[in-house]
Amino acid sequence: MKKNYLIPVLAALVLSISGCDKFLDRQPDEHLSSENIFEKKESTWKYLVNVYSFIPEDGDSSGYGNSPICIPCSDEAASSFGGNRFYAAWIHDQVSPLTSGGSYRNTAYKYMYQAIREATYFMENVHSCPELSDAEKDIWYAEARFLRAFYYTELLKWNGPVIFNGDELVDFNDPSLNDTDRSPWPVIVDWLCGEFDEAARFLPYSWDPTTDLGRATMGAALAMKARLLLMNARPLFNGQNGTGMYDGIVNKYGEALFNTEYDESRWKEAADAAYNVIRMNLYSLVDDKSKEPLENIHNAFITLDSPENIFVRMSDGRPWRRNETPAQTGGGAYGGVGVTQKLVDAFAMENGYYPIMNMEEESYGNGAGPENGGVLEIDPRSGYSESGSSDFVHPFFEKFTVSSTSQTSPVRTMNMYVGREPRFYANIFWSGQTWVTGTNVFKDIQFYSKGASGPQSGVDYPPTGYVCLKFINPQINTTGNPGVAKWGQLAWPVIRYADILLMYVEALNEYDPGNSDILLYWNMVRSRAGVPDIEELYPEIVGDKELQRKYIRRERMVELCFEGKRYFDTRQWMIAEQEDDGHVYGCNIAATDHDPEGEYWKRTSIFDTFGDGGFMTPRVFGKKNYLFPINQEEIDRVPEITQNYGW
Repeated sequence: MKKNYLIPVLAALVLSISGCDKFLDRQPDEHLSSENIFEKKESTWKYLVNVYSFIPEDGDSSGYGNSPICIPCSDEAASSFGGNRFYAAWIHDQVSPLTSGGSYRNTAYKYMYQAIREATYFMENVHSCPELSDAEKDIWYAEARFLRAFYYTELLKWNGPVIFNGDELVDFNDPSLNDTDRSPWPVIVDWLCGEFDEAARFLPYSWDPTTDLGRATMGAALAMKARLLLMNARPLFNGQNGTGMYDGIVNKYGEALFNTEYDESRWKEAADAAYNVIRMNLYSLVDDKSKEPLENIHNAFITLDSPENIFVRMSDGRPWRRNETPAQTGGGAYGGVGVTQKLVDAFAMENGYYPIMNMEEESYGNGAGPENGGVLEIDPRSGYSESGSSDFVHPFFEKFTVSSTSQTSPVRTMNMYVGREPRFYANIFWSGQTWVTGTNVFKDIQFYSKGASGPQSGVDYPPTGYVCLKFINPQINTTGNPGVAKWGQLAWPVIRYADILLMYVEALNEYDPGNSDILLYWNMVRSRAGVPDIEELYPEIVGDKELQRKYIRRERMVELCFEGKRYFDTRQWMIAEQEDDGHVYGCNIAATDHDPEGEYWKRTSIFDTFGDGGFMTPRVFGKKNYLFPINQEEIDRVPEITQNYGW
């Protein structure tokens, strides 16, 4: 059977009907004259695929062009990819409504409205297709309905309340749009919840994984509703922690745009929505007890039809993998998106204890370390040590290389990387270790200044001295000519089951911290990760809302790292002013070698290492940065539109 994965690559979806209509090149209202599109099943299907094609590609962490910025702008990552990219301006508070292009105007705003219009037009016409059965019409309509609600949710998470069109098919050239303004947050959220519910009624439980990975399902609709309601319950959109930050933001009709009063019941709504996904009994964590936790974790992200994937974006693996594969392996690898020391510190030890006790406190200083004025409160129970070295083989490449690849001998490495939990080794790679791609073995990967994957040649190096292994498949040969190197496919998890479990746990804790489901579902995630139940290690936190919150957030940081979630977590929790501001720490890549216990392994600000007074300067995050400003292009079209706080 021919595979028909929904891979939303725009160039692959441009098609011609009657020899003239190019779907993705047309002006906003050009398709209104394309009456024959819905006469045939094939062209109707291709139009639906077009509606899917606007799903942002979070797996492209380059920050280049219109690629999303949620990974390189989070406190878990740092990129060396130059100051001309939008993410560099955003993390240094150099964006204004006049800033053009990129994620700001396009991916997080303009393209989402285009997608919403495409979905609405499809919904208005799909039932007229004579070659579709009634059941197909209902399902395809529900898919477009889900996608329209999905795109609105994308708008909300970046911009807050937006101009809301509901079921109306909007002509963007219509002068009457000039008289509109943004709608209140609760109005939009209530409508979207209804849309997700209605879409779920007609969407199937699942699709054939050999032909239709990436299509919307009932579970996807319910899961996105849960994500929306969790966003609605978190502080940024639920009273702003009493700061009054958004109290004065009203539209031209005098309507408050934000929820300015805290309402605990919103947490229950979020918990109930997440539990509705759980009780479907359709999804599960990859947790084969006959296999090691490291293998289960890896398989969860490499298997295209993983049982914990609820909604995915099928895509080429190259945009993600080339940014995390060290440059010295060839094949066009960049290796320019690094893991921060903060994320390295966040993982537990193999006994389950977290090594750093004060990560959530200001004294931690983003992982500065004592040499930079920070404080590291190390839990002696963890067994963690920042001094000394041991002979070590990275378990990831030891476990997942092809059978014909000869294993390398141990190398000397710092003790801070020894004895960590399985998720650490499934995600973190550091200098001096061996990288394997297919049958090619690259010993002694070098991230230091003159090293083969260091900053000696342009911008293709991880500024923190670490790269992320999530989604890396060592059995794929990515070497050779950059134009023909193979990078495989990815089923990028837009939302997966572990996220739903942690959403449920987080929401429950905020209104019913003694609920037994908190430990039950939290420990499912920990069990798959190969660490003990949380209450075995920290019995004092049970039933304590503040302490449980601290460790639930740590669990999300580790479990969902480099999936594009952390950026929004810190903002919606309103902790970004501490977590996303100031210096970013990693290894001292200015060192001339990575000898054990040498200068390379000292915690160092990446801005002190190769600071140039511009791009490589400390990050700046203020209250206005919780949301994007409304861009000037929109202001020019809608002169009375209400601007976001601080802009």
